Amino acid sequence: MKSAVCVIVPVYKAVHTLDRCVESVLCQEVPGGVSCILVDDGSPDESGAMCDAWAARDPRIRVIHKEDGGVSSARNAGLEIADARYIVFLDSDDALREGALEAALAAQQEHPGSFVIWHYTTDLLDDAPAEGDAAPRPASSLARLYLDCLIAMPWNKLYRGDLLRELRFDESYTLGEDLQFVLDYIACLNRESKNWSFAVVDAPLTWYNCDNTGTSLSTRYHDDYCDIWPRHFAKLNAACDAVGAPQEDLLPLHRAELTVLAEGAADILRRDPSPAGLRRDKADKALSGTWLRGLLKTMRREKNYSAYYLPVWWRNLHLLYSMAEARRLNKPLYGKMDWLGYYLFLGRRRRE
Repeated sequence: MKSAVCVIVPVYKAVHTLDRCVESVLCQEVPGGVSCILVDDGSPDESGAMCDAWAARDPRIRVIHKEDGGVSSARNAGLEIADARYIVFLDSDDALREGALEAALAAQQEHPGSFVIWHYTTDLLDDAPAEGDAAPRPASSLARLYLDCLIAMPWNKLYRGDLLRELRFDESYTLGEDLQFVLDYIACLNRESKNWSFAVVDAPLTWYNCDNTGTSLSTRYHDDYCDIWPRHFAKLNAACDAVGAPQEDLLPLHRAELTVLAEGAADILRRDPSPAGLRRDKADKALSGTWLRGLLKTMRREKNYSAYYLPVWWRNLHLLYSMAEARRLNKPLYGKMDWLGYYLFLGRRRRE
């Protein structure tokens, strides 16, 4: 019999967090029940054995053992056998808060035509009640929800199982693949109906283990960072156009995209292991990319200001690096250069 919700958990080197993660799933009580798929992605430690031990103790758990293929490959393996009405993703170092799935389903029931998403917390001791009160938001709020850090991840969302039957994570990406998946799901919603909406649960339903050590995929250096993100942003912008995102949301979105690419180029200068000359060539190539130059032209038409606009437009690596480092280290130079650039445009551009 199908469960109401299936939680897919990719598992890799998770001996210290897996028990907490699985316990947080099994304690959920919802009509129709909860199931869990643990995907051991070739973990070299005892994580795989821990998965088997959990499956032996609880029939709601199924385990897949596979060769290490990365988190997207693991999630896809889980999707192949998931057969629940709704699907939720959870990372093995994160946890669902008590009552989270009940709250998510309550929001779905109250807003049946909506894509239910929710807030999250990085505080393991956060005692905010997990309630299903949700604010309806139109599909056109996609850009704003991205800026609010609610779109780019897969694990704070309730997905319809029927729409995920043919949908998979793109395993060719090692960065930003989560955003691609969510945008693909939104495209499915768009094709099915132009009247769908978001329902944003006010309560934090997931505890997110925010790794600031530099060891996670999101914080370590990626030498193809400035090649990958223009593709992601192009897809995001197309999705925003498809749902009719308003100009007041697109302006800050474009500023945010420019910041990501500008600081990505600066990061090449700071962290790329190549010799200095090759680092400069690589950073300059990032600043001269077709998509980025197109973004600058769009921002010019919008009269949209960013502190990074002129350094990127001029392809001035020294100025760009100085500003990015000042921002990273919270030094006043960034603010001074920000306002200087704004006054060079005689205040005729829109800023934050």
